[in-house]
Amino acid sequence: MLLSFPHSEIKSPFQVGDRVQVDILTLYRKPPYEFVEGVVYQVRVDFPLLSTTKRGFSFALSEVKFRYGIQPDTVKFPKMKEVENELYDVPEEYLRESVS
Repeated sequence: MLLSFPHSEIKSPFQVGDRVQVDILTLYRKPPYEFVEGVVYQVRVDFPLLSTTKRGFSFALSEVKFRYGIQPDTVKFPKMKEVENELYDVPEEYLRESVS
């Protein structure tokens, strides 16, 4: 198996400590808010799980997706105290920079 990485460096759009807005309408069946704000406490790479049974298998990985653990702001969004543990694995497409 051969994995190739054409880029020598890929940086996540958000870093630990960044304040972000989370679109939670798509994350919960009945969300208490449309979006919440919080702080990134964890960044991880959503690396694809690869396996092969073929000789000479090759895979080029040109981009990676990041996932984030978010600590919600339970002062501004008090209803998030009940579900805050569920924001431990948020895909980057649900996040945007906080404006406050």
